[in-house]
Amino acid sequence: MIIPNMSLPEIRKSVSTDFEIELHRKLESLKVTSRGKWMRGGKQPFAETIFFVAKSKNSWRITITCASDGTINLIPYLITYDNIGITATHILLGFDNMPMMHFNTHFFKRYKERGKIALEKPEDIVKHFFRKNTILLPCYQPNEDGTQQLFTPLDGGIGLGIFYVDSEICEFKTFVDNSLLRQDQKDEIAEIWRSTINQLAEELGKRLGRK
Repeated sequence: MIIPNMSLPEIRKSVSTDFEIELHRKLESLKVTSRGKWMRGGKQPFAETIFFVAKSKNSWRITITCASDGTINLIPYLITYDNIGITATHILLGFDNMPMMHFNTHFFKRYKERGKIALEKPEDIVKHFFRKNTILLPCYQPNEDGTQQLFTPLDGGIGLGIFYVDSEICEFKTFVDNSLLRQDQKDEIAEIWRSTINQLAEELGKRLGRK
């Protein structure tokens, strides 16, 4: 079970264990049951968040969104608290090494302020965030010093943070809304996003071709 003061590598180990032991099976089951719900509901789109408590006592939230064409998208995330406030952890599915995306307390503080989120309870703010951002993908932009600037495009802005290469952990520390970005910055972010998507699609095609 994740507790305050755990390091990011310790959190990553805990969530990875949950996924390998039982969360993976739960997600596969939800794909089937959610599609059944969509069909019974007249093929209308829907979104909901359910709870799943793992054997480790980690209490997972899973945001389920179903589009009008029946496409199911699942976002598993774990809410925890550190000595400052609320944090959230999400694991990226479909990757061999399952990178971890961690959003710290300062990120959600800025998300509420700059995103003008009219919610008070921290857990409601996190729930709102994952409902609005059903696709999360880390992207990288080279800095002048040779390091990589981590960011992810979000509804209404972008998340910025640090990528820890050795542990495959993406820590997002702040949110910048679109009003603070110049048009050339928006264009550059969009281009990097498209390039990342294309690279992933190409890699997926190679994997499928090997099977």
